[in-house]
Amino acid sequence: MLSMSGGQFSVPIVFRGPSGSAGQLAQQHSQSFENWYANVPGLKVVSPATPRDAKGLLKSAIRDDDPVIVMESELMYSLKGEVPEDPEFLIPIGVADIKREGTDVTLVAFGKMVHVALEAAQVLEKEGLSAEVIDLRSLRPIDYETIIRSVQKTNRLVVVEESWPLGGIAAEAAYMVQRHAFDYLDAPVVRVTGADAPMPYAPTLVEAYLPNPRRVIEAAKYVSYSL
Repeated sequence: MLSMSGGQFSVPIVFRGPSGSAGQLAQQHSQSFENWYANVPGLKVVSPATPRDAKGLLKSAIRDDDPVIVMESELMYSLKGEVPEDPEFLIPIGVADIKREGTDVTLVAFGKMVHVALEAAQVLEKEGLSAEVIDLRSLRPIDYETIIRSVQKTNRLVVVEESWPLGGIAAEAAYMVQRHAFDYLDAPVVRVTGADAPMPYAPTLVEAYLPNPRRVIEAAKYVSYSL
């Protein structure tokens, strides 16, 4: 509407919804569609990973003149954390957050995959690898500059995404890094995503389907040691 009206009519509306696996819900209620929404010019898409970010991003979304999609993991609704009481507390849409500083490998994630990346980073630290964890928070627009600056420091990148591998946010991030920071890469970019298959029901298959700290650790070691 903004485009077709020549800027005369905006659509300031917010859509909130659950995203990703929430247990044994099989193929009906386990999809991660952030990348679908982010593919649409004019939409803004955010995916908070902490209570603090959820408040700041949602308030920014409500005040935005464009339609904003707020995607939330059902498994994180019980997550507790510090939240500023300031009614004017806002987190700008389009700004990523470095959740953990590191020097050897960059781990990029969003939503509940941020916690998977942080858990992997803790294990990697014990094994001598310093991982920097970047929480995208915003998937349209994406803060490419923060990712690129990190890769220029660590020279290695692993992107973690719960959704399917084809046409995902991880693929987009990998492309932009090779486009703008190719000379800094000491190893190919590696993606850790959900399986390229419908979500199963059996717990053992769900575990095999989803990204987990073990897979992230293996990917970080691959880009660090295998070449």
